Amino acid sequence: MPNAHSRSAFDARFADILADANSTPLALLEAVADQLRDECGLKLVTVTQRDTTDGSFLRLYSSMPDAYATSGRKPPNETPWSAQVIDRKQTFLANDYASLAAVMADHEQIRALGCESIVNIPLVLRNAVIGTLNCLAGPGHFDSDIIRACEAMRLPVATALLLYMLDA
Repeated sequence: MPNAHSRSAFDARFADILADANSTPLALLEAVADQLRDECGLKLVTVTQRDTTDGSFLRLYSSMPDAYATSGRKPPNETPWSAQVIDRKQTFLANDYASLAAVMADHEQIRALGCESIVNIPLVLRNAVIGTLNCLAGPGHFDSDIIRACEAMRLPVATALLLYMLDA
């Protein structure tokens, strides 16, 4: 369960990685994923970058790269998910497989990884969604405390995403 001491230690670790002259966006995102797995019991953490010109998403990070690879591009997701995450810039929760399957085209692959619930958190810069933090776990996993802990990672993830953009 989320706690202040754990978050304080994460903040210090993240700041140290960021300050390192050789830091990479990948190292920052690995720190975020480690924190979310340890603190919130997540099975899979991914980060996508949104192409604001065509609405597609590029997966930049996966905590399970062998099973759920990075650099996969997803087309725009024209479902109630996009209305909530992209248009209204709100966190999306599907806490069961049926809800997840209704909005995720790759739901079978997600389920094969042992994940049946998901929280998608929009990363917003200047009123535009530039990406998402995607937190996945077993069925019924997410309660309000875990969702808040995941949402608290918006700034660290957005920082890593901006570094990806600067390095491009």
